[in-house]
Amino acid sequence: MRFETMAVQVTEAEAAVLMLQRKRSGLVSRGRELADERVSVAIEVSAYEPGARNRLREINQELALLDAELRNIDAALTEAGRRLAIAQAQKEHA
Repeated sequence: MRFETMAVQVTEAEAAVLMLQRKRSGLVSRGRELADERVSVAIEVSAYEPGARNRLREINQELALLDAELRNIDAALTEAGRRLAIAQAQKEHA
């Protein structure tokens, strides 16, 4: 029974790491999209296009939020990796 419990803990820890990795990947992808859009909007701002400055502000705000979320996920991934290593070690010694 103890081995089964350890196997469940490893499976749950692996699932947590995978979920965080997927979420991080999505955020990185969105960040790239926003960075690309920022380039074209910045050009529009320099040409005094109407509404461009507001959109640039929105992009910068979203990028700042994405950066904070990535930092949170990176911290969670570190902890999830630590927990996975512990669960794997416990399973091996069970």
